[in-house]
Amino acid sequence: MKQRKVVSMIGMLVVLINALFMITGCPDKPLGEPQYTKENFVLKFKNESGKKCYVEISGRSYSTETVIANGENWKSSFDFPTVLKTEIPSDGTEKSITVKDVVVSGKSPNLSYFYDPRFTITVISDSYMYRGEIENFVSKSKTQYTEGTFHIQLDGNTFKLDFIN
Repeated sequence: MKQRKVVSMIGMLVVLINALFMITGCPDKPLGEPQYTKENFVLKFKNESGKKCYVEISGRSYSTETVIANGENWKSSFDFPTVLKTEIPSDGTEKSITVKDVVVSGKSPNLSYFYDPRFTITVISDSYMYRGEIENFVSKSKTQYTEGTFHIQLDGNTFKLDFIN
């Protein structure tokens, strides 16, 4: 008898505690809006072809890992503003071009992610006699492409773009 009474009291206590949680509910943790860090990248170009050409830079920043939103408004990639057709002097002098507002990281109260910028650099010829070129460069750190120079050369009638640190 005593054993039945103890088991019944424990069962009743469990039911009461569950009812209390059901009625009051668990408070929702406020969701934080992600804050993204943007940086400017200064890329240097040197035209060693002797021919007039232009460079156009576009691209996206991609998360370095799979983005799990957990109810937050996370994005896995961002386009950054295109740097429109910029002339690179044909006399071999170095020209710096600033790519603005490149997303490099994001954080919220609950999560943080890093983003790798992918630059798409298009070399555009001034003459129909030469072909331009499109190259993609993925940056794993800000200094990867800001401490060296992109060299533009001619290979036959096609412009080639090489990065030398």
